[in-house]
Amino acid sequence: MDLSKLLGVVKSVPKDKLKTDSGLKEVIRELARKSGKSLSESELNGYVSQFRRMQRTESVGSLLDKLSKKGVSQGDLSAIKKKFKK
Repeated sequence: MDLSKLLGVVKSVPKDKLKTDSGLKEVIRELARKSGKSLSESELNGYVSQFRRMQRTESVGSLLDKLSKKGVSQGDLSAIKKKFKK
């Protein structure tokens, strides 16, 4: 999945679904389905837990830094930064 498609998917997620674990599970299930994966309940719970932990401890800057370390190109990082500024 290319960056613009991924950002489009992220933008389409209703923010109110990220407030509850059940809503978050629904979002993660849908994203997994769109990428052709099927998640077990334990995997789903792990992703929810990871999301909640990141929500408490991460900032936009730290996430962008992690993406750059994972090999995301500088052009893609710039595109992400522009999306956050809007």
